[in-house]
Amino acid sequence: RIYSYDGYYSGTKSVRSDFVHPSAIIEEGAHIGRGCFIGPFCHIGHKVAIHDNVTLKSHVIISGATRIGSGTTIFPFSVLGEVPQDLKYRGEETSLIVGERNVIREHVTMNIGTQGGGGITQIGNDCLFMAGCHVAHDVHISNSVILVNNVALGGHCILEDDVIVGGLSGIHQFVRIGRGAIIGALTMVTNDVIPYGLVQAP
Repeated sequence: RIYSYDGYYSGTKSVRSDFVHPSAIIEEGAHIGRGCFIGPFCHIGHKVAIHDNVTLKSHVIISGATRIGSGTTIFPFSVLGEVPQDLKYRGEETSLIVGERNVIREHVTMNIGTQGGGGITQIGNDCLFMAGCHVAHDVHISNSVILVNNVALGGHCILEDDVIVGGLSGIHQFVRIGRGAIIGALTMVTNDVIPYGLVQAP
């Protein structure tokens, strides 16, 4: 079914979905793939592209030049694609790219990039972001990464495949975490981590 919203939802053939809740706002220009579920009180901006079979549970905000890959599920009160928390950001055109089959739990925030950081915040495939995580500007996350509850990634971080970051941990700006590394809970990481390394707060 296709729902139409005066002034917001274009109703064009390029915007198709299996279900859009009547309380959702989809701004004209947004692209919604086939088989999507857009739940109550979601707000999707005009530059957003959502691929097939994406689920937005409810109260999800997606703005900016943000692309959500197919099969991704986003839980309530997550905010994706808002401007960076970086005082150097001056409104330049940058983006957030989220890959396929990701699970983004409640209250997760992901910001678009900055010109000084390459302009893209990018998430790979098959990742799990537990409740309350923050992904800052210009972060690059590879595939099958797990961020446990309330992890905060500073700007320009790189997380390679299969990284696990324990709950309530913080990753400093410009830190790179190698493939398969594990960060223990309640750990502040200020230096790069070798692949398959283990870092644990004392």
